[in-house]
Formats: sequence, structure tokens, C-alpha cells
Amino acid sequence: MKSFLKISLIYIFIFEMIFQLFIFFNFKFIKIPDLFYNGYCDQKYWNFNPKPISFKNETKYHPILSFVKNDIDIPNLISNSTIIEDQLFSKDNISLYGSSYINHEDFKLLLSKKDNFNFKNYALNSYGLDQIFLSYKLTAHMNQNRTIVIGFLLEDLDRSIFSKRDYEKVKFELENNEFIMKNIPVDINKKENFKTDLYLFKFLVNFYNLIRNDFDPRHDDCKKDYKVRLLKFYLDEIDKISKTYNQKIIIITFNLKEDLTKGLTWRYDLITDALNKKNISHIDSYKILKDKSSNQVNELRSYFGADKHNNKKSFKYIIDDLLMNL
Repeated sequence: MKSFLKISLIYIFIFEMIFQLFIFFNFKFIKIPDLFYNGYCDQKYWNFNPKPISFKNETKYHPILSFVKNDIDIPNLISNSTIIEDQLFSKDNISLYGSSYINHEDFKLLLSKKDNFNFKNYALNSYGLDQIFLSYKLTAHMNQNRTIVIGFLLEDLDRSIFSKRDYEKVKFELENNEFIMKNIPVDINKKENFKTDLYLFKFLVNFYNLIRNDFDPRHDDCKKDYKVRLLKFYLDEIDKISKTYNQKIIIITFNLKEDLTKGLTWRYDLITDALNKKNISHIDSYKILKDKSSNQVNELRSYFGADKHNNKKSFKYIIDDLLMNL
């Protein structure tokens, strides 16, 4: 028994050293975050082999949101303005907030053909739900008496738990039972020192979790309680702010292709139920696309482009439903 234990420890040590050396010398075939971490759970997933996003010349720095579009004005500080504009509500004046779905070229092209509406689009690729919420909070006083459309991928909720993904970003942390913004002003040039890990252990734990979730990391409910509390915080704040500034809130939820072809995750019921309880108008992309299809996998796949986002065909269905519910 002692001999077996000794041999086992030796092999563990050898394999761990092999991992350490390969990763230290940056062997690309082994330095793959998915081998050791879950991108929906682990900050180390995003620190392990960072691949910064390229916005070209489309964006400028923002101390809270990290980046904003050049042609959009977003204050650097959250306004405490209580000045209420003496204007009637206009459902045809629409301010949009979100990430790469709301900022998608096909989505924007379809909106540009709707001549009877005035659109203002604050969305930016790679925003998490925290940044989407904050982009709304920073500009809510500038968009009084308007329709507010907030669109997000269900998994954008998971992005909220990280202080870095494609770049350094804001993060909400609980202090004395209140959510406080951390990592601001955002230092987008911050360099993380390389930190080693117990890679063999991480590999085995990650492999076990993949087996437990049918090799689909979307299903992992890691840090779910934290994510639930964040969602409630965002919706409570949005509801409160919108009432102050006479706004109608409409939320569009987008889905990964796998939601339609393989099955939904726990996020769908969580977010749908939360919106229902708040009585917030909900444009449910999953339901829209399921209703439009004969539920054939190939047809469902046809709603998505090579970039893994909705394509023009499915965006049209979603926008039509949005405009009917104004």
C-alpha cells in the first residue's frame, strides 16, 4: 500500500511538472483555458491566455465602461440629476442598450430601414450585463420620456462576475449586503503578473465538471447565487430609474444556437421569471424562433450566422416582434 501511494505521488509530481513546463514555455497545444477552467465561472480562464479584443478605431476609453463608441456621448460619472423634462412620452423614440447582438451590423441595418422611429444605440460588443446596466444608468437622464430597449445574451449575466474578460472591466462586489463598483476607474493597460496553478488538479476538476454537465459548460451553475443576486439588483435599479424618467423598459433576451438545438440552461427560467415578476415587457428570442420554425434542427441552425450570432433572417423576426410591442 505504501509502495502504491509512493508511486502515485511520484507520477502526480511528474505530470504536474510537465504541465508547469509546457505552460511556462507557452506551448500553444496545452495553454488552452478550456482544459483547466470554465469560462462561465473562473476568472483564471480569462487571465490564462488573454486575447484582447480589437475595436480598431471605433471606440474611446471610458473610466467605468472601459470602452464606448466614438459617436455616442456617455458621461464619465453617474448623474444624480432630478431634473425632469416637461415632455410627453414618445414610444417611437427608442434608446438601445446591449452587447454584440444589439450592436450587430445586421441588427442595425434592419433598424435603419424603420423610418418612423428614432433610434439611439449605446450597445457595444463584449459588454457584460453589468456594463449594459451601467451604460443605461449613466445615460438615463439624457433619455427621458423614451422607450428603453435593453438586449442581452442570457450568458451576459455570467460576464458580470469577472473583472477582466477581453479587457479590464468594472465588477460589482457585495459589501455590507450592497453591491459596490470595483476596479474603477478601469485601467485598460493593466498587466497581470503570470501566476502558476496546480494544473493537474485543475485539469481533473474541470474534466469532472464537464462530465457532470454532459461536456457542455453552459450548464454549470457555479456561483449561481451570486448571479441571481446581481440580476435582481440590475432589474430593481432599472425599474426604479425608468419610473423616475418616464421610460418604458423592454428587454430582449438573445440565445446561443445551442439553446435551440441542444436545450436551454438554468438561465432561461431564471431570467424569464424575474422579468415576469417585475412586469417588464419581454421579447423572448427563444420563443419567437421556436414558434417560427418546425422545430427541425437544421431550420433552427439557419437562424445563426458564421459569427455565432443571429443572422438577418432571425433578427428581422425579433425586431418585428419588438416594434409590435411598443
